[in-house]
Amino acid sequence: MDTPYTNQSTSAVARSNRRALLLTFAVFTLPVVVAYILLKTGWYTSAGTSNRGLLIDPPLAFDSVPLFAADGNPIPADQLRKKWWIVYVMPAECDAACRNSLFQMRQVHQALGPDFSRVGELIITPFAVDAATAAWLQQEFAESLRAQADAATLDAALAPAFTDNQQASRSGHLFLVDTMGAMFMHYPGYADEQESILKGRNLLKDLQRVLKISRIG
Repeated sequence: MDTPYTNQSTSAVARSNRRALLLTFAVFTLPVVVAYILLKTGWYTSAGTSNRGLLIDPPLAFDSVPLFAADGNPIPADQLRKKWWIVYVMPAECDAACRNSLFQMRQVHQALGPDFSRVGELIITPFAVDAATAAWLQQEFAESLRAQADAATLDAALAPAFTDNQQASRSGHLFLVDTMGAMFMHYPGYADEQESILKGRNLLKDLQRVLKISRIG
């Protein structure tokens, strides 16, 4: 038979478990929230600085977008929550801007130094890739995670990130995704190689800031 003491003990354990759960949630969630707020407002270590990419407000639940491996099997959302991600959505034809963006992604990732392992590269191909492009991707970006997605589904999911005065196509952009699966920033591609290199510094600065603010991932 339960005694008042037993009931009180059970209640105390339940309260303790709830507090532990809330604390765990706060530890993993608050740094990301703070990073997003600071990124949005530009409250950094020096006055006058701000985000350099195009802010997605509110962030998109990218982990809800169905992604598939080359064999057709779904890529679990949990797999994407282990790291921060630089995501590139390939256009129907990988032109000069496409190749520049892919090289930009790789160079930015390598420039992170000790934070390199906290970030992953994800290349999404919503369109069929020709043999020459597939061979080039395999040669140059063998270490990047590759994923396939339905073009219409992906386009609809990314639509809220774009305003009317931005390009209609959601492909050809680089995106930043946090460890909670939220897509919060994007960067257009540039056909001119030098311009792409210069704009790549914007991506690097933004990514370095959020990694510094949040130790998650």
